Amino acid sequence: MKNFISNEMESDNENDIDNDNEENNIENKYVNYIRVRDVYKRDIEFSKIILENIPPTVKRRRSFLSKNGVRIDMTVFNDISQLEIELANNVNQEKEDIVNRIHTIMFSLDCSNFVLDYLFSLLRNFEFQKPITPSLDILFKEAENLIHGTFYVAAKTDGFRRLIIIINNLMFSISENLRVEYVGQSRGKDCYIVFDCEFINDIFISFDVIYYNDDLRNKSYSDRVSILNKLNFQDFNNKIVKKDIIKCFNFADLQNFVISMTKENDTKSIPNDGIIITDGRSSYYDNLNVYKIKTINTVDLRFDGRYFYAKKTLVKKTKLNLSLPEYKKVCQLYHQHKKLYYKKDESNENNPTKVNTNHYYYKKQIENVNYVLSDKRDVRYRLVREKKIPFIVEINLDNKTLVKVRKDKYTSNSINTFNSILIASYQKINIEIFLPVSTVLMRKYHNRIKQNILNKYRGTLLDIGTGNGGDIHKWKNFRKIVCVEPDHEKIKVLNERVSKSEIRNRISILQNTIENVKLDNTYDVVSCFFTLNDLTYTSIFDMLENISKNINGIFSVVFFDYDLFTENINSSSITYKKCIDSETGNFTIEIDKSSPIYLLSYLRYAHSECDNIMYINIANSYITNKYENGINGNHVKKIFEKYGFKILNEYTIDTFPFLDESQILYTSNIKVIEFSNINNNH
Repeated sequence: MKNFISNEMESDNENDIDNDNEENNIENKYVNYIRVRDVYKRDIEFSKIILENIPPTVKRRRSFLSKNGVRIDMTVFNDISQLEIELANNVNQEKEDIVNRIHTIMFSLDCSNFVLDYLFSLLRNFEFQKPITPSLDILFKEAENLIHGTFYVAAKTDGFRRLIIIINNLMFSISENLRVEYVGQSRGKDCYIVFDCEFINDIFISFDVIYYNDDLRNKSYSDRVSILNKLNFQDFNNKIVKKDIIKCFNFADLQNFVISMTKENDTKSIPNDGIIITDGRSSYYDNLNVYKIKTINTVDLRFDGRYFYAKKTLVKKTKLNLSLPEYKKVCQLYHQHKKLYYKKDESNENNPTKVNTNHYYYKKQIENVNYVLSDKRDVRYRLVREKKIPFIVEINLDNKTLVKVRKDKYTSNSINTFNSILIASYQKINIEIFLPVSTVLMRKYHNRIKQNILNKYRGTLLDIGTGNGGDIHKWKNFRKIVCVEPDHEKIKVLNERVSKSEIRNRISILQNTIENVKLDNTYDVVSCFFTLNDLTYTSIFDMLENISKNINGIFSVVFFDYDLFTENINSSSITYKKCIDSETGNFTIEIDKSSPIYLLSYLRYAHSECDNIMYINIANSYITNKYENGINGNHVKKIFEKYGFKILNEYTIDTFPFLDESQILYTSNIKVIEFSNINNNH
């Protein structure tokens, strides 16, 4: 630019000398002035462009010369380091010796960028696989696919997520925040490997391999586990161990694993806090086929001193429902965090504000291609300085308490993750649901059957034998609901549940038996779920005699059909057996013959009011030591037909794969019949 200005000015001066005419000389001086002014303006404009688009760079350069003749030049500019190693005096050494010398030099330097560059060159668009916390709907939907295919289960270690990348026998760990640490050297042949691990007690526990001389992310988990099993982990000098990954073919395999894990968890030095279930057909990109089920349902949230956030979304305190002492505990820890990471700006006495030290983390940026979770996602990581060090806390959603401060995390869970864990906590999904004594999955599955029935209908609903009101959340489709329940104690619980329901203004309760209740209105739908077994055949006649004129629509019954009964069930979770020997007419269980239960049951059976008396006990439920009537489905259909009802649907319940054998057998006794008397009222 300077040469350009001087050359142009020189040419202007030459023109001035060549002009002999004074008037022309004056004119030329004026022209020269204009030209110089224009050049000066261009100089200013060009300088502005340089300053605006090419800011000055401050470089720092140092050179080192080691005793063995190795020269190292380091240049640092804009927080970027460039390293040059000159081996001029070592040209006669073996290649391996030179490489080892370079490795030795690298150990003394921060080689994070070098390792990360290697990672992203091996695994383009890498991002950690994130298992999902399944709801009951997901479990019900995917259980059959898992059972019919092959799935794997492994313990979830209560540690930190890490990658291990091995480059020419050098092992580095990479955290979720892309922090790189040197681990050590491996033995064996040179190869490039990337493990997905959990880190605890200075041990990396590998549960997946995603690079082994080639990108394995598109391979199935079965293939990746096969490769993992073939590796010799003794080559990793006790720094990396292989996780016990069990191949499952049925629910019993999964259940046995959970039983063994819960028994050993107290004695193992490595604590586990759940299980990971992985579809054997899934690739590393298939997050939706990897399920995380924890011992307790916890979530990581950001706290700003007053509010909780999932990423940038505010989480209402009512969803967390923390007690006041727990909330105060979080606040106290937050203020300790501020004191630790922030200091006063003493350079400005007039305005003693607080400034934080420099903290950097990698922020992930994703551009979806076709919005499909695959290798077509364009993933980038950008190093950013965090102005405020985020305060991340782990909250137990099951018992509404603080677990710990997550100093290892810079970001909280997303709002989608929070919602899924919240649903799992509400539905009581944890590893205990897979234990033999648990009936949670079975009872939830039975509730799903009822929900699917009610989802088909609208209008007004008459619910017979409402009990404690466990079906209230299934009634949102109906504009008016009338509940009939005779038990006074159950009415108390029902009233409490109704008072908390968002549809409480639509619900009415009648305390009476269905045979004697007086109804003033006509109903579109009647539900009688597991109540029919409390009635005798005569009671069913009386019920229809009393209410059939108030029904113009659907009458849906779900009951245990004695005609489907094949054998007694006696397991840790369920006892279900017949009380009377059909051939002798004698009771087959021990019972006080002077008790009202014995007398009433014997009279019912003797007068053919039922086909048998059934004893039922379900662990961890309201149904304990109960006697009910064995009702035959064919007899029930004949009674309904006498009152003008026609059969719309009749079916038994499909087995749910994630139940043990006793629960599958118990469920197989359930019959669903949907009757209709539209335009047949009398």
